[in-house]
Amino acid sequence: MKKIFTIFVLLLGLTLSACTTEAEAMFDGSSKISVYTRDTSSGTRAGFMGKIDFKDAAGDDSLLVEDFVIAGNSEIISAVQEDLYAIGYVSLSTLNPSLFKGLMFEGVEPTEANVLSGDYGLARNFNYMLRDDYSVYGELADEYEALSKAFLAYMGSTEGLATIKAAGGIVDVTSGQPWDTLKGDHPITAEDNSSLTLKFGGSDSVEKVAKALSADFAPKAGNFTPEHNHTGSSNAYKGLNGGNSGVDDGLSIMIGFASREFKDSEPGLVTGVVAIDAIVAIVNLENPVNDLSASDLKAIYSGTKTTWSEFMTSSEVSYRLRKRMI
Repeated sequence: MKKIFTIFVLLLGLTLSACTTEAEAMFDGSSKISVYTRDTSSGTRAGFMGKIDFKDAAGDDSLLVEDFVIAGNSEIISAVQEDLYAIGYVSLSTLNPSLFKGLMFEGVEPTEANVLSGDYGLARNFNYMLRDDYSVYGELADEYEALSKAFLAYMGSTEGLATIKAAGGIVDVTSGQPWDTLKGDHPITAEDNSSLTLKFGGSDSVEKVAKALSADFAPKAGNFTPEHNHTGSSNAYKGLNGGNSGVDDGLSIMIGFASREFKDSEPGLVTGVVAIDAIVAIVNLENPVNDLSASDLKAIYSGTKTTWSEFMTSSEVSYRLRKRMI
């Protein structure tokens, strides 16, 4: 029996080794890199391009490598899972190491601790903005303004910060005060607000955080109805104080979020930071590359370098070649 078991273990080991060798041999570093990016309205794209010293490419597709693909967050994730040679970038909150690989940036792991310490450089702020003028809501103007400001206060409370963290935002949860000590400054929350609809919008990268906060806050603030319409960071301004701010406009909102800094052309009287987020360059699990610098990423997205072998160490290249010869 012992002999049979030993043979079984040996065969199992050889089978697993063969499978591993086959998977490793599949990766051909000389193949062209498949480049995925967000569209020009994306705050994630603006943050990413800014951090790799390619700021002009945030709003100009003509500067990117030929044959790049524009895709949303979930589509980029699917692409790197299916395509051995794909690269894209996503929010740290959506990183799933069991499905795809998140690359180090300048030798630093993309972790919450490294973001809070400032060591991980590929990070950006999640920002908010309120309306400058609530008078467009007529007799409900005071209620909507008070409720919006109460929501901002809740975001900075102990409970609000915990909700942001649970939804993937990076915050210092020790910096807040309990909502019970803050709500007295916002008497609107003690009223019945079930007839009011508070509209949120802006960045889809902040959507998960925004929805978690509004769902948590509504029962603490008179059971208002949260309504979310997240179409991109640009609408955080347009839907509040810009061209889509009219109450009858389908993109009109009361609280807006952006996953980038607001531009000088996007002024607002009340703005601030919701949380910090990190952007992570992601690749297929079989890709041997683990770390890229800002200049590496710029080279890929500009088309200066187009194959993965240009980023693989000599030991990785030789190891893969040996595996393919077995």
